[in-house]
Amino acid sequence: MDGKMKKIRIIAVAVCLSAVLTLTGCATSEAISAGKDFSVIMNALKCDLFGSDDQGCTPLSLSLPVREGFKPIGSKSAFASLKDETMKDAYKDIEDAIYQISQNRASNGCFELKYVRLRSSLAFDQIYIVKEAVLADHPEAFWVMGNYTVQNNFHDGNYLVLYSKYSAEEINAMFDELNNAIVPILSGIPDEASELLRETIIHDAVVDSVAYDFEAAEADDSSHDAFNVYGALVRKKAVCTGYASAMKMLLNLVGIECRTVVGMSKNSGHMWNQVKIDGEWYNLDVTWDDSATESDILYSRYNYFNITDERLAINHKTGENYSEMKCEYTEDEVYVTTELYNFDLEECTATKCNYYEMYALHLNALNDSEVDVITKKFISSAQERKELIYILFDDSIESESAEAWMSKNSGTQYSALGRSLSASNKSGSAPKIKNCSLVRMSSGEDDIWNNLYAVRLIYA
Repeated sequence: MDGKMKKIRIIAVAVCLSAVLTLTGCATSEAISAGKDFSVIMNALKCDLFGSDDQGCTPLSLSLPVREGFKPIGSKSAFASLKDETMKDAYKDIEDAIYQISQNRASNGCFELKYVRLRSSLAFDQIYIVKEAVLADHPEAFWVMGNYTVQNNFHDGNYLVLYSKYSAEEINAMFDELNNAIVPILSGIPDEASELLRETIIHDAVVDSVAYDFEAAEADDSSHDAFNVYGALVRKKAVCTGYASAMKMLLNLVGIECRTVVGMSKNSGHMWNQVKIDGEWYNLDVTWDDSATESDILYSRYNYFNITDERLAINHKTGENYSEMKCEYTEDEVYVTTELYNFDLEECTATKCNYYEMYALHLNALNDSEVDVITKKFISSAQERKELIYILFDDSIESESAEAWMSKNSGTQYSALGRSLSASNKSGSAPKIKNCSLVRMSSGEDDIWNNLYAVRLIYA
C-alpha cells in the first residue's frame, strides 16, 4: 500500500472518529470542518483522544506589593458563598488555571488558559457560577476574559477553557506596570493608620487619578481594559467595574475586607463595593464619588463613602443572590445570564464611619452659638489650609431655612457665613480667608444628602 493510500485511510479514520466526537464539540471535527491541513487535523485528533496534558502552558509568577505594617488579606467572599463542595473544588481548579497561559493563540485570537477538567456532577449553570466566583475574588487577574467554552474529549471528559487577551510575556510586563502604579498609593498611607484612614487615602487616590471612560462604557466591551484594574490604575481610565475592582484589590492589600457588588443605577448595569471598617459593613461607590466634571468633584466626592443600604437604595438597585440565578443555554454551548447577581452580601446599617458623619460640621440650630461653631471650624481649617468644609444640618431643620440662614443677608444682618468669615479673618491665629463660596447639595434625582453644604475656602 503506497503512502497516498495510507494517508487516505488515516483521514477516513479521523473523519469517522470526528463523527463520534462531533456530539461533544471536539477539536477534530472543527479542524475538518474548517478545512485545516492534515497535520492540524491529526494534532486535534490526538488532543481529543489522549487529552490536553501537552497544552504547553507558561506559569505566571506574580506578586503584588505590600505596605509594611499592614497584612494583606485574601478576601474570598465569593468562594465562601459557594455551598456545594464540588463547586468549591472546581473553584480551586479554576483559580490555579488562571495563572497558567498557553503559548499559542486559539482560533478566536486569544490565548487559552490551562484547561480545567470538570467533575461530571457539575451542571452547566454551576460552571458559570464558579467561574464568576473566581473572577470576583481575583480582581488582580486583569488578563482573564469573561467568555469561556466547555469542551470534551475521551481522555478528559468535560473541560473548561478560559481565555486571555495577552500572552504570558505581555502579562508579566503589564503586571510590573500595575505594581509601579500601586506602590505610590500604598506608600502614601502613614504608619499605623486606622482602617478608616487607609480607606480614605485609597479612595482619594483612585478618585484623583482615574477618569471615567465614557467611550468604553458606550462600547460595552467587557474585554476592554477599562473594565479591570490595569485600565484603572495604569491607563487611568475605567468604567465602574474597573473602579470597584481596583478598590477591592487595594483595600485587600492593606488588610481591609472588601467585595464587589453588581446591580443597577440610572437604568444600566453598575458595580460598587462593600467594605468592612472597624467591624461594620458599609457601601462604597467610588465611581459615583468621581464626578464627571472638575467643578463638582470637590463637593460630591464623598457622597457614596460608607453609606447604608437604605441610603444606597435611593438610586441603586442591588442584584439578587446567585442562588436565584437563571441562566440560558446559548449557541456557543455556555450558560449566561442577562440579569445581575451577587455572591453573599452583608447588611449595611452602620453610620459611624460615613464620611460626613465623621468629618462634617454638625449643626442643630440656627443661632449665634452655631455661628461661633462655624467660625472656629474656619479658623482650624485655615491653619491646615483646607480647601473644603462640609456642614450638615439636623434633619429637623428645614432646608430653605438653613440655606437662608447660611447665605442670605437681611438688612444690616449678615448671613451666618458672612459673620463667620469676618470673625475668622479678624482672629490673628489663622491666614486670612479671601472668601468662601457656598454649594448646597440639594435632594435632586441623583443626590442622597439633605441639608448638606460644602463651603469652599479660597485663600489670599
